[in-house]
Amino acid sequence: MKIESIEQELIEGTKIILTRVILNQVNSPCVLSRLMIDSLGKPGIDNDLELLGSGSQWELVWTQPRLTIEQTRKLISQAIAPSD
Repeated sequence: MKIESIEQELIEGTKIILTRVILNQVNSPCVLSRLMIDSLGKPGIDNDLELLGSGSQWELVWTQPRLTIEQTRKLISQAIAPSD
């Protein structure tokens, strides 16, 4: 899996930041889901993560937890290529 892009935007009329990560070369959405749950916590409890995609390109979108772009890049990089 590779990070294609990471973006953040303010949701109009709010103080909420939406984080969007696009990954490509995803071989298994099930593995991706497990890695993200391990990294961000349980959806609906620890975060509001949504995974959208098909084939080898997937988009991850969330507003909580609120992370900087650099924190997001580090977290995703560690999740998709953990060091032993």
